[in-house]
Amino acid sequence: MRFIHIADLHLGSSPEAEFLWGKNRAEEIWDSFAAVIDACNEKEIDLLLIAGDLFDRPPVWADLDRAAKLFARLTATEVVMIAGASDYITEDSPWKTYPWQSWVHMLSDKHCMNVQLGNINTSVHGCSYYAPTEGKPYLEDARPDKESEYQILLGYTGDDNHMPADLSELSEKGFDYIALGYEHKASVMQSMHMAYAGSLEPLSVQETGKHGFILGEINEDSTTIRFVPFACREYINIKVRLSSDITEEELEEKLAAAINQYGSDNIFTISLEGRYQPKEPYDRARLLALGNVADVKDGTLPDYNLVALLDEHKDDMIGMYLEEFLKEPAGTREQKALYCGLEALLNAVQK
Repeated sequence: MRFIHIADLHLGSSPEAEFLWGKNRAEEIWDSFAAVIDACNEKEIDLLLIAGDLFDRPPVWADLDRAAKLFARLTATEVVMIAGASDYITEDSPWKTYPWQSWVHMLSDKHCMNVQLGNINTSVHGCSYYAPTEGKPYLEDARPDKESEYQILLGYTGDDNHMPADLSELSEKGFDYIALGYEHKASVMQSMHMAYAGSLEPLSVQETGKHGFILGEINEDSTTIRFVPFACREYINIKVRLSSDITEEELEEKLAAAINQYGSDNIFTISLEGRYQPKEPYDRARLLALGNVADVKDGTLPDYNLVALLDEHKDDMIGMYLEEFLKEPAGTREQKALYCGLEALLNAVQK
């Protein structure tokens, strides 16, 4: 029995919508979901598992309609899904009454339930969220049944507020595979027959690295699982250490070359470190315009000669300020404060 396991798609989310290049990100996430549906057909997948947060919010009828149109493209794949902390089931939720196709199954109870898929000799167990947080360990109640040869557990579990579970104990319950959601970074625990699929597409600058789905196969003797990169974009952090003699043009050329090397379709955070000439700070807006740049993190310091400045201003307020700061070694945050204050004082003197 061959399966694909996805989770945390957050359909309906719009990361980077504030940027011109990010206007289509919401549709890209739907496009990736559609591509997984097509992959199920191409790879002759028996079962598609969706381990929570298919949507970024509790879905309305139109959201489920759009998903159902994609499920209708499946030619021979069963679908089993649960609601997670973002798309939890509300009192009047369409999750409860939506007329899915016969091959689409929603495990809509907050207590563990199961669906038996006789055509692929598989039982899938799991439970859904009814609120954004769930502190009860409902997955502990899950048990394999005797109705099917293959037994799968579908769960959305994380910290103490998200259906806490001891993963080692879950792995000992006898399931052939445990498909998890909540973590946005994929994690394959082959020896435990368990995996977090991670988010299909990365959704924030913190979600660096590859994103995709879990491809697996269960037979009479074993379960094999592997992560398959699938996202159309990746978040990449570019770190650049400045020297006091680098010009703004040279910095931009260096960053443009790095963006081109990593792939201009990806999304970048630029982290600047080192020092720059006090009268020539970089232009943040120009760096953001170099490509799909979501953020510029400034860890730089102006290249002041503090000893020379102290000697020059030993009898005025600037000298007193420097003496106070230089009494003790300063960390990065204190250095930042020192230079911000120093620039303000120097600018006041120049006026």
